[in-house]
Amino acid sequence: MKQMMTDMMILAMPAMVPLVYIGAGLIALGILTGIIALVSGSGGGLARLSSIGLIALGVFFLGCQAAGMWLEMAPSINFGDPTKFEFFLYPFWMIGGAMLLAGIVIKILGSIGAKRAT
Repeated sequence: MKQMMTDMMILAMPAMVPLVYIGAGLIALGILTGIIALVSGSGGGLARLSSIGLIALGVFFLGCQAAGMWLEMAPSINFGDPTKFEFFLYPFWMIGGAMLLAGIVIKILGSIGAKRAT
């Protein structure tokens, strides 16, 4: 069982960087639409929708961190260029925590915007 999960984790690692970029895009979209909702009182539905995606991604990364620790691995993402021997490693719990926190803040912004619209 552990070997199968280790193999799955190794195979899934290249897909993690695009998920981080998707999360960064959701953060930018959520903050932008949350601020627009606060200023204009337009409802903030898109901010709340992006916050749901961010919370889901955050929980996913935190779950991957827990599974990696159970497998006695140190799951992290390299944002450097390995061909130039640049290694900027960030553990999954940092990425997941940041996305989860941003998702909660954006959800609050969207909720405040929705209350102003009514």
